[in-house]
Amino acid sequence: MSGPRAFISFEMEDRWARDFLVEHAKNKNNSIQFVDYSVHDPFDSKWKTNCKIRIAQTAGTIVLIGPTTYLSEAVLWEIAETTRQGNHMFGIQIHRDRNYRIPTGLLPRQVIRWNFDSIVAELESWT
Repeated sequence: MSGPRAFISFEMEDRWARDFLVEHAKNKNNSIQFVDYSVHDPFDSKWKTNCKIRIAQTAGTIVLIGPTTYLSEAVLWEIAETTRQGNHMFGIQIHRDRNYRIPTGLLPRQVIRWNFDSIVAELESWT
């Protein structure tokens, strides 16, 4: 059984956390089939159109929360689009020992600490 597909929303300075999450998912024995639908191309005129399509192809969005995530226009738009499409969503504080400001549109109860078992449990709750 494979798990749901997730769009990953993150601030570019936190790309390392996205890469780590994707690699960690590949190396763990779990029921999650992790598919990365984040946008890799630089911000351009087609960005929102591409994001809408990619978000629609997923069960939900994972928001990686770092020091400046709450300021990112792109992340805020991706959160709003996920909500508009009625998809699931949760956030992950990218450092276990720090709390960063939660971006608008994401509720505190939707945010977890960086723990792969917790991430898998959240993703499995989408099915």
